[in-house]
Amino acid sequence: MQNGKKTVCWKIAVFLVLLNAIGWIGWWIASSDGSVEARDLGTLVWLIGPLIVSLVIRLISRDWDDIGIGFTFKGNWRWYIYSFLIFPVIIGLLLLIGFIFSSLSFSSFRAGTFISALGASLVFTVVKNIAEEFSWRGFMTPKVKKLIPLVPAGHLVTGIFWGLWHIPYYLALLDRGALEGYTSIRMAVFLPMVILGITLSGVLFGEIRLVTGSVWPGVLMHTVSNLLTVTLLTGNHIAFSGKTEILFTPGWHGIIFMIVISLAGCMVYGKRKAREKSS
Repeated sequence: MQNGKKTVCWKIAVFLVLLNAIGWIGWWIASSDGSVEARDLGTLVWLIGPLIVSLVIRLISRDWDDIGIGFTFKGNWRWYIYSFLIFPVIIGLLLLIGFIFSSLSFSSFRAGTFISALGASLVFTVVKNIAEEFSWRGFMTPKVKKLIPLVPAGHLVTGIFWGLWHIPYYLALLDRGALEGYTSIRMAVFLPMVILGITLSGVLFGEIRLVTGSVWPGVLMHTVSNLLTVTLLTGNHIAFSGKTEILFTPGWHGIIFMIVISLAGCMVYGKRKAREKSS
């Protein structure tokens, strides 16, 4: 058992060291000349790095049992519906509360433009989240669970590293214009808030992975989240009043978002434990 844990530790350590090295290589490529081509290449390196590393580790160690590639619809179809609806509900709740308190405006919202933007980014977002989820929930979640059975501590550990992995993306890989459209908060505040929000979201994503035994609900949930959030914030569809963005934003850096997403993760955990006791 002890040797098994040591093996898992080594796999996690190699995964984290290599993916971070590759991520910063992506940052270096993007920063080399500042061109769109360099930024796109750097983003590609940063994004596929974790997936490639995790697959190479699995290939070398012949470790495929916990990859979570099956769809596991039987007995879990309600969780797929949940994964599709949870972020629209959370985002809708945030926007409603912000609107009631006159903290945001929809005066520039255009349904046709919004739907077109969703369609234009759909394929990229799906591919991006397949790579991301098969790395963090496909590889890290089951490995960390073997070392840290206590939940949600294990999910928070994965979430921390997942959040830190995003640093190169926000520093150099994301277009400055897109970032300015995404948030008006200065980077010194925005980046720690994003990392915290992603860390807390790791509980929900990790629990969905465990309760279904599959990565695909996480891919679905992540895709819906990115499509709605990025389109709303970068397309000037909503506007915040004063300094209320950090409170009501549907992005990872929103305070109310963090509270609600944490409650959602705890709810899935409770449901999973109840199902385990009854089985």
